Amino acid sequence: MNFISLVKSAFEDKPLLDFGSFQFLVNPLTEQIPATSAELLKAAATWLVEEGDFHKASKIAGEEDKGAILVAASSLESGLPFGMARWYPSGLDGQIEVDFSMEYTDGRLFLNGVEKGDKVIIVDDMISTGGTMIALIKAVEKAEANIVDIVCVAEKIEYQGVARIRQETGYSVKTLVKITVSGERSKVVEAD
Repeated sequence: MNFISLVKSAFEDKPLLDFGSFQFLVNPLTEQIPATSAELLKAAATWLVEEGDFHKASKIAGEEDKGAILVAASSLESGLPFGMARWYPSGLDGQIEVDFSMEYTDGRLFLNGVEKGDKVIIVDDMISTGGTMIALIKAVEKAEANIVDIVCVAEKIEYQGVARIRQETGYSVKTLVKITVSGERSKVVEAD
């Protein structure tokens, strides 16, 4: 199975759980159900690096919740260093702090490792409503770094997060797999 097929299959015909008015997508890449295989993680990182403008970047940025494994794998695949947004403060000098709100929770993100003048590619696992990505973009901008690209493995199309991100920040997000979560199980409707 090639790497694109492997990533697509991780999101195809997977269970959906109601979470308020949203559908939670149970899958091996972002939820480790079943456990994430090294082959799947490598396939996702390979595809991200192939589709993203990593050659224009000097650093990768992402957030630690579910995107951290993809940021680290993309770093290994591309050879670029990375900075990470955490959900808790370290109190260290230079940490950037921003509010976020997404479909499951809200709070603050604390970005480390991104500095003024960095050329940043943002990597994430899934776009739903776009709230976390909007906060991450604001954090990178607050650090006075330049965003050269944003690439994400999957997008839940019903929640229109990609359109919201573009509307609120002016940035476009490349997503590799588009998923509908309108039924009882997920369905991949398009993959770039």
